[in-house]
Amino acid sequence: MTEIRLEKSLPSEQERVGQPSVPAEGLERYFAREGVDPLPYAFEGKIAVHPGLGGAGVEKQDVEATLEPLLAEPRTGKTVAYIHVPFCETHCLYCGFYNKAYREDESRIYADALIQELRLWRGRPGQDAGPVHAVYMGGGTPTALQADDLRRILKEVRAVLPLANDCEITVEGRLSNFGPDKMEACFEGGANRFSLGVQSFDTEIRQAMGRVSDRDTLIRQLQLLQSYDQAAVIVDLIYGFPMQTMDRWLADIATAQSLKLDGADCYQLNVYRNTPLAKAIESGRLPAGADVPMQSAMFAAGVKAMQKGFYRRLSISHWARTSRERNLYNLYVKGRAHCLAFGPGAGGNLDGFFYLNQSDYRAWQEEVRAGRKPIAMLLRPFPQGKLFKAIAEGMEQGWLDMPGLEAAYGIPLGEVWKPVLEQWERAGLVERDGAFIVLTLAGQFWQVNLSQLLLDYLKRSLEA
Repeated sequence: MTEIRLEKSLPSEQERVGQPSVPAEGLERYFAREGVDPLPYAFEGKIAVHPGLGGAGVEKQDVEATLEPLLAEPRTGKTVAYIHVPFCETHCLYCGFYNKAYREDESRIYADALIQELRLWRGRPGQDAGPVHAVYMGGGTPTALQADDLRRILKEVRAVLPLANDCEITVEGRLSNFGPDKMEACFEGGANRFSLGVQSFDTEIRQAMGRVSDRDTLIRQLQLLQSYDQAAVIVDLIYGFPMQTMDRWLADIATAQSLKLDGADCYQLNVYRNTPLAKAIESGRLPAGADVPMQSAMFAAGVKAMQKGFYRRLSISHWARTSRERNLYNLYVKGRAHCLAFGPGAGGNLDGFFYLNQSDYRAWQEEVRAGRKPIAMLLRPFPQGKLFKAIAEGMEQGWLDMPGLEAAYGIPLGEVWKPVLEQWERAGLVERDGAFIVLTLAGQFWQVNLSQLLLDYLKRSLEA
C-alpha cells in the first residue's frame, strides 16, 4: 500500500506562493523562533492548509471489499454529510476550488444524478443507522442551482439520511443571483443555515477579485434573507487581500456586525500558484496581498473587534452572535466524525477510512448512472488515526485536554510532546491552564502549523 498525504481538495502546500516547506531534519524542525514577537515571526509561513496525516492508499481492486464491512456496521459517534456542487458562475481570482463553469441546463442533470447517488447506499447500516448531525451543501456555488433543484436535493437529503432532530443543514453560496425564489426553495427543503461568501464588503476589492455584487447589493440581499427569520445567516470574511488596508479590514467587520447577522467567519487569504490571483500579482496587474506580519496584525485586530462586539468564539476562525449559529459541520468534519459524501470530488470518511469521489463531472455521472458509488480513492487510516483526529479537533478550538486525550487513547502525550511544548511555551505560542494546553493569540494565528507539527512529531515518536 502507498502512503498518501492528502490536503482535502486544495492545491498542495508546495504550490502556495512564497511559502517554503519545513526542513525535514532534526528536532529543530518542530520548534518556533525564540527572541522575536511570536505573532508575526514564530515561523516563516504556514506549512499546511488543513492539518492531517493522510493514510495508506487502498488498491483499486480492494476498495469495494474494504468498504463492505464499514457499510455493514451502524455508525457510532458524530456524523456529518457533505454534498459537493461543482459549478460556479464566475471564477473568483483567489479561489482554489473552481472546477466547472455553470450552465442553467446543467442544474437539473446534476440534481438528478446527485439524488441517485444519495440512494446508492440506502439500506446499508453505514449510511442508515445512527443520526446525521450536520449537512453541508458546498462547492463550488450551490446557490447557482435552480430553485426547484435546490428544493429537490434538500428534500431528498431529508428523506434518505437519518437526520438528527437538531441537524444543522447549511447551504453555502454567494448573494448574487440568490433571489427570493431560491431562498424560499431552500427553506422549503429544510435549510436552517446559510454560509455566504461575502469575503469583503468593499466594492473596489470585490471587483478586483472578480466578485459580482457591490456593497449595497450585498447588504440588501443579506437583509432580505434575514427578513424570513428562518435560519442562521453567516458570512465569510477574508483578510490579506491586495489593496486591503487595516482600516478596510476593520470596516468589513464593522459592516458585518452592523447587520446583526448570526455569525461571521474570519479567514486568512491563501494565494496559490496558477490561480488567477497569483498570475495577476506575478504580472503586476495587482499588488501583492498582505505579508505574514500584516496578516498576523489583521488576525489580532479581527479577534479584538469580534470580542469587543460580544461575539462568542466557536473555533479559531468562527464567531457566533446568536444561539442560532453553532458551526457544527466545520467543527465535526475536522475531528473524529464520520462524513457521508456525495457529488463529484466530494471527500468522505467512514470510521477513519477517507474516500474521495470521482472528481471528473462526466465520469462521476457515468458511475452513478451505472449504480456504482463513484469512489476514486480510498485511504486506510494510520494506527491511532482517531487520536490524530482528536488532536486536530481540539487545536481547532484553541486548546488540548491533555488528561482526557491520555485517558482515552492510553498514550502519555505530555511526555511525548514535552520538548516541543516546552519550546513553544518559551516562544510564546502556548501556555498551561492546569493540565490543559491553551494557544496564546500568537498560537491561534499559527494554529495550523502547531497542529501539523504535533501530529508529525507524535507519528514519528510512535513509529520509533
